[in-house]
Amino acid sequence: MNQEAPLDRLVGNKHCFSFDLKSATDRWPLVFLFEVMQYLFDRSFACAVVNSTLACNIFEVHFVRNPNSRVSFVAGQPLGYHASWPLFASHHILVWYCAEKVYPGLYFDKYAVLGDNIVIADQAVAKVYEESLQNLGISISYHKSLISESGSAEFAKRFRVECQIGVWT
Repeated sequence: MNQEAPLDRLVGNKHCFSFDLKSATDRWPLVFLFEVMQYLFDRSFACAVVNSTLACNIFEVHFVRNPNSRVSFVAGQPLGYHASWPLFASHHILVWYCAEKVYPGLYFDKYAVLGDNIVIADQAVAKVYEESLQNLGISISYHKSLISESGSAEFAKRFRVECQIGVWT
């Protein structure tokens, strides 16, 4: 799979917002995942994929607070959960929601998403995206993000500077 193709589509855009999300797979709210799955499929599918595998599982954790402590997921996805990346495709839906708020009824493709990697090449949509993440309780690590007015972007450990791609470590 060519993971640079989404970044290639953004060549020529001056404003690029390469956001680094803090613990995105750990913080993505299950209620958001449930609503997306319900909208795309139906309620029973959403219950099976989100609630049955994540929210309704209760785990006993003996070292937390008292010997009979129980925990369950209300946000995020457990390590090793095989449906993690497909569920995280809901990230696209969040971007589309933000774009719809800015450009109602228009097709929006000035972004690239790969899991929790994102570049948005539109100032207005990026602003709504930031606000939406905040409302969902997801933080952006601004010191690890790249916000550019020259078309530079970082995506999946690839950097684009003046139309050159390279891997920098």
